[in-house]
Amino acid sequence: MEFVLGTASIRRVGWLFPVSVFEGKDGRVLARLGRGGWFRVFFGTGRRVHLPGGTEWRLTAAGAGPYIVPMVTCAGGKLAVAAPHGNRSYGINGRSFAYNLYPAGRRAGLRRWSLREHETELGTFESNSMLADHPIPLAAALLCFTLIKYGVPGDANLWVPQSRWG
Repeated sequence: MEFVLGTASIRRVGWLFPVSVFEGKDGRVLARLGRGGWFRVFFGTGRRVHLPGGTEWRLTAAGAGPYIVPMVTCAGGKLAVAAPHGNRSYGINGRSFAYNLYPAGRRAGLRRWSLREHETELGTFESNSMLADHPIPLAAALLCFTLIKYGVPGDANLWVPQSRWG
């Protein structure tokens, strides 16, 4: 599995279609991300993820208990799955890792998030950038950005469109 270490960010590159690249500080492309969006990830076909080696992943969602949780899948199955365990706190699990993503405060008006494994802080995230002090699996990093932007439907008061009857 691919890992992220150091500084990395998501940058929009498409002007007509909103596609992005996830790249390291040195400009090395870690992944190309297809069109995203709340509805596409949670109820649609998902968001395509193209890795430099030609491998294709998909950022999609599935039902787990009362929630619709995001996950990263490949041809071999699930790589990482996220689930809420509190108000805007998430568990991110894969075959060989189990992390927790927590809000960690604000810096210059931007909300910061902390990815932890037990007592060890692996890295910090903002809306489109991250700083990893320890290697973080690429699938877990992509899930962190998805959770920061959209959360999990039903776990908190999100900006998800609501319908009111009556």
